[in-house]
Amino acid sequence: MAKKMYSDILLRPINPPDYKKDISPEEYAEIIVTRLGLKRKASRADHAKLLIELLKFKKEEIPIQIEEISKILGVSVSQAYEEIRKWRTLGLLEFVKVQKGNNFMKGYLLPAPTVNRLIDRVESSLLSFLRSTRRIAKDFDDIFMLEFVRKEKGGE
Repeated sequence: MAKKMYSDILLRPINPPDYKKDISPEEYAEIIVTRLGLKRKASRADHAKLLIELLKFKKEEIPIQIEEISKILGVSVSQAYEEIRKWRTLGLLEFVKVQKGNNFMKGYLLPAPTVNRLIDRVESSLLSFLRSTRRIAKDFDDIFMLEFVRKEKGGE
């Protein structure tokens, strides 16, 4: 598996519009993928449609191949790999090998059956990253304060 590139993560504070009485699943999907920053800056790929399709495939436990992902996104196969990089970084999409009868099916599959459970995975991943950062910050504070105290003692 490729190393996670947390620098790919961009969270955006987009909310459902207040003026709308009813919001469609497609609109909610668009809001979710936008909030999680799954879409690359300059891309025409339809990530909301991909989310909906991936949820359908998850219900059937059918892995989806990159060629099908590229069709859903509306981009080339090579660009599809770039488009799903953020999905994989956040743990929203995994490459799996599933046994169906005597055969194995390889492809990408959501690791959870609902968006709520997917967000739990994102939260866990981000909290783990922040815990590691906190440990680094603590080490920094300890060293910085130690140097500060040494300078004060030497200056007296």
